[in-house]
Amino acid sequence: MALTPIQKLELNKRVDRIFHAPSNAPARGHQPEIAFVTDVSGDIDAVHSSVRDAVASLKAHDRMFQNMRSNMVYWGREEITSKVTPMSFILMGNAFDHAFPCDKKTAQTQVDPNSVLNTDQGSEVTGSFADRGNVVVKQDEDVDKSLDFEALCAYLKLYHARCRCVLVFVDRSYAELEAQNFYISDAEAAKEQLNPFLKYRLLILARDRLLTGSELMMRLIRQQPEEACQQS
Repeated sequence: MALTPIQKLELNKRVDRIFHAPSNAPARGHQPEIAFVTDVSGDIDAVHSSVRDAVASLKAHDRMFQNMRSNMVYWGREEITSKVTPMSFILMGNAFDHAFPCDKKTAQTQVDPNSVLNTDQGSEVTGSFADRGNVVVKQDEDVDKSLDFEALCAYLKLYHARCRCVLVFVDRSYAELEAQNFYISDAEAAKEQLNPFLKYRLLILARDRLLTGSELMMRLIRQQPEEACQQS
């Protein structure tokens, strides 16, 4: 799932628009920050390749990305995890080191009663991955369960609200995402999570197309009258 030269150009332009949009102005005193969300329910190597290509493209495009704080978010069916990962580590192929608990059966959520959740640093003692100071949010364990877009947005708003740009990498074509309704089960909940700021910061990268959070929001708004007509 390597990015083509045309996709890299489009990525650079879209990320530029996200960072410089008036609706996405930085809070006073906050340094720019970015998050790379990876769909780990499919081909991890393909997604990893896309993330590395995106990082290399952004760093070559603008000096702003040379020392920008970056985060890896691992979006799975059973849990969402994240860790602060320098872009240099991503380029070296270390983005998925220790990304998941060692064993699904033994990696049950274990919360230290003395642990403190820090929304600024995003750390909680939970399981083997979180023992390294990372955030782990467990979801219902169901082998038939698909990815949950609303849960992802809620996670990003809670732990990565400082990120002015969030790139979501999925190893699916746009048609496949569309067929699965972008992993959205509740349109109203998705719109609530995209507001007030996430829709301006989100950029979804499918195999063959890019989609912004604002475009997804408009799609959800247009779906309402169509669904109402079908029900009537």
